[in-house]
Amino acid sequence: MTTPTEVKPTGGTPSRRPPFGLAATILAIPSGVAFINPDLAVILASAELALLLTVLLTAVFAPGTVSERAFRLLRWMTGHPEPTQHTGPGT
Repeated sequence: MTTPTEVKPTGGTPSRRPPFGLAATILAIPSGVAFINPDLAVILASAELALLLTVLLTAVFAPGTVSERAFRLLRWMTGHPEPTQHTGPGT
């Protein structure tokens, strides 16, 4: 019997690609629904697009607090960590 060795993190830079689960969900659900009911698939795809546009437009054009929350939601959806809080001069 062998003892487990210590595994060290790779420390590489994070990938710029979105997580596979997010892409699979965005593509698979409307595709699966399209086989069952094409009209429902159009409604679902339209709702997804409307939600995406709402979040993006909120992130860009909303007041400060709401915009920051929308950017946090975008980071959360893509699997990126929260940025560190900088408490230096000028903040």
